Amino acid sequence: MVLVVGALVAGCSSASTETAPPATTPDSGILAGYPTDHDAVSPLLISALAPAPVPVMGTDGKVHVVYELEVLNFSPREATPTRLETVVGGPDGEVVSTLEGEDLARQTLVVLGEGGSIPLGDTGVILVDDVYDSHDDVPVSVTHRLSATFGPASPDLADAWESSFDGDPVTATGGPVAISSESPVVIGPPLAGAGWYAWNGCCGPSTHRRSFFPVGGRLNFGERYGVDWVKPDLTLDAAAIAASIEAGYLPTFEDDPTDNDAYGAYGEPLLAVADGTVVTVTSGMPDELPESAPTGLSAAELGGNYVVLDIGDGVYAFYAHLSPGGATVEVGDEVTRGQVIGRVGNSGNTTEAHLHFHLMRAPAPLSGDNVAFEIDAFGYAGSMDLEADPFEGFTPGPDAGARADQLPLETSVVDFPEVR
Repeated sequence: MVLVVGALVAGCSSASTETAPPATTPDSGILAGYPTDHDAVSPLLISALAPAPVPVMGTDGKVHVVYELEVLNFSPREATPTRLETVVGGPDGEVVSTLEGEDLARQTLVVLGEGGSIPLGDTGVILVDDVYDSHDDVPVSVTHRLSATFGPASPDLADAWESSFDGDPVTATGGPVAISSESPVVIGPPLAGAGWYAWNGCCGPSTHRRSFFPVGGRLNFGERYGVDWVKPDLTLDAAAIAASIEAGYLPTFEDDPTDNDAYGAYGEPLLAVADGTVVTVTSGMPDELPESAPTGLSAAELGGNYVVLDIGDGVYAFYAHLSPGGATVEVGDEVTRGQVIGRVGNSGNTTEAHLHFHLMRAPAPLSGDNVAFEIDAFGYAGSMDLEADPFEGFTPGPDAGARADQLPLETSVVDFPEVR
C-alpha cells in the first residue's frame, strides 16, 4: 500500500555514549546549543516525530535506527537543506551519521510539491536512517545539526521580519531523539516458499518510507517498516529483467501482465506470524486490473481486502490486498503461528498482486505507531536493486543462507519455510 514515492538513506557509525545529553540547558528551557545570555533567532526549528526509534537488525548485518525529523521554516525565505549531521554527546558532539547533497534532497519531504526545499512558513520532514555496526554502538540519544541555504526574501514580508533573518547559510541544531531500549517484535514468516522480494521495504529508496498520513491528530509514518512482498522470476538474466522494468513492469508474471493469475504471488497462502486473535476482516472489494493504479479510493479502501491479527502486548499484524473472499478466518477466531489465514490478491491501492505487511500499535492501519520487527528464521538468497546503475539483476549473497532475527531490507530476496 503506497502513497508517496522515492528516497535514499545514508549514515554509519561506531560511536556510543552511556548517558543522554540534555535536550535543554538547565532551568532555561532553551534548546541545548543556543545561547542563554541573549536572544538568537532560529529560522529552522527541528523536532523529532514520535515514537522513540527501536534499533532493528537488517539483512545487511547492520543495526538501523529509523526516524523522521520535522523542520519548520520560520524564515522569510525558501530553505534548502544541504547537510544533516546526527551527533552524540550534545550539539557539538561526535558526528555519527551524515546525510547531504542529492541523498538529503530525496529524503526531504513537504506536504505538497516535490520536496528537497522547504517553502517559507512551511514544514518539511527529513527521513533518517542512522546505521551502526552493532547494538553496542547505538547511543541512548542523539541530536542534530542541519545546514541550509536560503532563496531570496519574499517581497510581501515586512522589513522588520527580514531584518531578523541572520545570515545565509544557516546551521541549526535540534531534534533530540531518545533511542528506545526496547527490542523489535520477533515474528514468524508471513508467507511460505522461496524467492520472495522485499519491495518498498525499509530503509532505502522505498515508497513506504516516504508515506505519511495526517491521522489520529498527528502526522504519522504508518508504513515505516512495511514490506510489499512480490515474487519475481529470478531465472531471468539482468537484461531481461531490465527490459521488463523499462516496459513498466516488475518481472513478476508470466505471459499476460493484465491477468492477476499470471503473477507469481497471486493466490499464495498468508500465514499468521504469531499466535493471536482475528480482530478485523474485510472481503468485499474486487481485484484491481494489474499494472493500473486505482483512483478514487477512500482511506478505508487503500488496503483492499485485509486481515488484522492481535498478536499480544498491544501489537497488531496487518495483511493487505487479499483476493476477493481470500480471508480464511473470521473476526474472533483464535489462530496459531503458521496457520493459513488468507490468500494474496490485488485489491485496494495496488498495481499488482502482492502482500503488504506491517505491524502496528492499534488495529487502524494508517493511524497506529508502526512497529519495528524482525523475522526469526528465513533464508537470505541475495538482492535485486532496482535503482542500481548499472542494473545487475538478481545478485546472490553476500553471505547467503540461514538468517535469524533480522528485518529483510529493501532489495532483499528471501526464502521462507514451506507450509507445514
